[in-house]
Amino acid sequence: MGSSIMVANMKGGVGKSTLTCYLADYFRQYNRKRSLSLIDTDVQGSCFEMLGIDGRFEQLRHLPIGDRYDAVNVVTVDTLVRNHLSSANDLLLIDTSAGKPDSICQIAMMCHCLLVPVSINWGDIRPTRDFIEEIQDRKDSSRTITPHIIVVPNRIPHQQRDYSRLKDALSELDVVIAPGLSDLSIVRHQTEKFSGIEATKGTRFHDEIIHFGNFINEYILGGKLDAIYADTNVIELRR
Repeated sequence: MGSSIMVANMKGGVGKSTLTCYLADYFRQYNRKRSLSLIDTDVQGSCFEMLGIDGRFEQLRHLPIGDRYDAVNVVTVDTLVRNHLSSANDLLLIDTSAGKPDSICQIAMMCHCLLVPVSINWGDIRPTRDFIEEIQDRKDSSRTITPHIIVVPNRIPHQQRDYSRLKDALSELDVVIAPGLSDLSIVRHQTEKFSGIEATKGTRFHDEIIHFGNFINEYILGGKLDAIYADTNVIELRR
């Protein structure tokens, strides 16, 4: 089956669109076996604008989802996700807006992985936990292991490596905490033109985004996380 990865968080300003752009650039360079497509469902269309100017991302669409839009785009995104699941070489990235419309949660439940970027500030962690609890409740009701919920510590200060507040807040939830990403000004302020991973060479962020992409490649696309959950379920059934 193909894979679909959604980047989402009900909290705004945590770096969803920027993370989507860099992850797309990573896959474009380091996983060319996959046929990459991107959907920006954010009303603002930041990801669509940044990658659209780049010109190297042909399979890029802006399908805004929100209260001001009818259900046509929701149905279209739903169809695209289902279509991408039918081909083993397909990879679909979905960027989303802030807030928690029910339609976003529905689409998330169809995806293989949900990336949830968040800072280590309590003002970001609290609504992030609420959002993850909503997805977790839906997973429990459906008795499914997907989407795998990957929390991405994002915009972390250079000297900050203490994630204990984040870990404590999420300790009772079924999530994986990914390698963190630094607060790099060149990344934070990219709005009009996306320069890609190449422009960050020589910085800590460059090494971190490559490490993060390798993590997604190995554990999500490579199936390691699926295998871990499968082994865990077998153990629980035997008990």
